[in-house]
Amino acid sequence: MKELVATLRGAKSVAIVSHRDPDPDTIGSGIALGLALDSLGKRVTLHCADPVPEHARFLAWADRYTTAPPPNTCDLIVTVDFGSADRAKFALPQGPTLVNIDHHASNAGFGSVNLVDVTSAATAELVSRVIDALGVKWTAEMATAALIGIMTDTGSFQFPSTDSRALDRAARLREAGADLQAITYNVFRNKRFQALKLWGFAFSRLRREQEDQLVWTEVTRDDFANAEALDEDISGLVEQIARASGMRVALLFNEHDAGAIKVSCRTSAWAPSVDASAVMAQFGGGGHVRAAGALVSGSVAEVREAVLRAAREALMAARAARPVAEGIA
Repeated sequence: MKELVATLRGAKSVAIVSHRDPDPDTIGSGIALGLALDSLGKRVTLHCADPVPEHARFLAWADRYTTAPPPNTCDLIVTVDFGSADRAKFALPQGPTLVNIDHHASNAGFGSVNLVDVTSAATAELVSRVIDALGVKWTAEMATAALIGIMTDTGSFQFPSTDSRALDRAARLREAGADLQAITYNVFRNKRFQALKLWGFAFSRLRREQEDQLVWTEVTRDDFANAEALDEDISGLVEQIARASGMRVALLFNEHDAGAIKVSCRTSAWAPSVDASAVMAQFGGGGHVRAAGALVSGSVAEVREAVLRAAREALMAARAARPVAEGIA
C-alpha cells in the first residue's frame, strides 16, 4: 500500500482504466478513485473501451469516461477490477507507470505496482482503502461510487464473499453520504423493457441436467436484435439463472461478437461445490471461485458443448470427492 500511495501522490496526470463490458464495480472504483485524485490536484482521465452501462450513468463523473485508450503522455495508468491487461480491450501505452488494483484470483500481477487482494469482496472495497491511505476526505459522490461496486459484487451482501470488511465499509460509506436509494433504483429496481424481452428469450431456453445441479441457457445476436436490446442489457441475467433450485453450476452463453461467445459461470458453495474460476480457466478466462467468465472463440453450439462437458466433469469430480471430505470432517 505504501508504494502504491507514493506512486499516486507522485503523479501529476493519471489515466484510470475500467475493463471491457464494464460492471458497476469497475466503473464505481474508477470514479471513486478519480474523484479522490482530482481533490489532490491531479489531472485525471477515465477510460473504458465500452460505454458506461445505463444503470451506472447516474454516478458523478460517469460522463467523463471516454472509449479512447489512455494517452502516452500521462504519468500513470491505473487499471481497476481486471486480472490481465487484455481485459482493457484496447492496448495500454507502454511508457507510463502501470498500477493494477484488483481482487480477482486470476490476476496476473501485470502492473509495475500491484494491489491485489483476492479475499476482498470488491475492487471498490480495495479502492476505498487506497482513498483512506491517501488521506482524502470522503464526499457523497465518492461514497456512492464506491458503494455501488461493493453492493453489486456482493450481490447486495448475499454472496459468500461478503465479510466484515465489506459490511463495515458499506456502513462507513453510508455515513459519508452514499446514496443508497439511487443505487437501489438504478441497479436493482429499474430494468429496460428491451432487457426484460431479452431475458424472456433466455428463460424460454432454460435447461437443467445432472440431477438439476447444472442449469444453463443461451442468447444469440438475433435475440438482441429481436428485443432491440443493448449488450449491457444482459447484465444480471446469470444471477437470476443461478437462483434455480438445486443449482450447483449455472452457465450463460452469450453470442457476444461474430465467432466469440461470452460465457458467464456462477457456482454454489453447497456440496458438491465447483470452482467457477477453474472451469473458466480451461477456456482462457478467470474470476472468482463463485463467479467467473471467459470469452471463447467458436459458434454457440461449439462453445456450449465444450463448456458443458467441462462443467459436467467438474461436477462429477466434486461428487466423487464429497464422501472423502465428509469422512475427514
